[in-house]
Amino acid sequence: MYRYLFFDADGTLFDFDEAERRAMLLMGREAGILFNDKHLDCYQRANLSCWKAFERGELTLSQLKTERFARFNSACNLSLDPGESSRRYQRELSRQGILYDDAIAILTQLKERGYTLYLASNGIAEVQRGRIKEAGVAHFFDDIFISEEMGVQKPDVRFFAEMLQRTGLTEEKDACLMIGDSLTSDIRGGRESGLDTLWINMKGENGPTPPPTYTITSLGEILGLLTAPR
Repeated sequence: MYRYLFFDADGTLFDFDEAERRAMLLMGREAGILFNDKHLDCYQRANLSCWKAFERGELTLSQLKTERFARFNSACNLSLDPGESSRRYQRELSRQGILYDDAIAILTQLKERGYTLYLASNGIAEVQRGRIKEAGVAHFFDDIFISEEMGVQKPDVRFFAEMLQRTGLTEEKDACLMIGDSLTSDIRGGRESGLDTLWINMKGENGPTPPPTYTITSLGEILGLLTAPR
């Protein structure tokens, strides 16, 4: 049924929460501030709100890079320079190639079973490329699609159209599966582009209507579903 698997990166294969935490602590140390859990929570909310605005087309990626730190300043009563904070944070984040514990084993088994794998990520190219290199996983993927390089982000159907065009799979959507943790970018974007979708619902969220093609609660469950390409 499926031969081509398109994986999201963060929250799917990569532990972004831990990568973000480490990068923020390192950035704060460089700025002379010892961040605590309250600071990290404030930043996560500010960052998430900016990425949602980016997905809706309300912020450009360039604006997002500094706006999240402006919102962080406001929420935590700080006076960090948003531009310098963004540069420091991106540098540190690009070094955090932290995968979920079973990610390498799962990618290895899927390749051995005969699947063709791709990576499809919203994100800043320098950061994502750095993390992919640090994690040592680039060789698993026949191609890597990053929104900044493509000029459009998930869930925009143009992201998926370009992805399918580059892989030569525009007429083989039935053989493709979009896999990710985000209902807004991965699942909605994949569905609206005519792809079957697999939602990795690690946080026990309520599912959408209409539902994804498949739902699992841990990355490891994928091996029971995708036994071999046909």
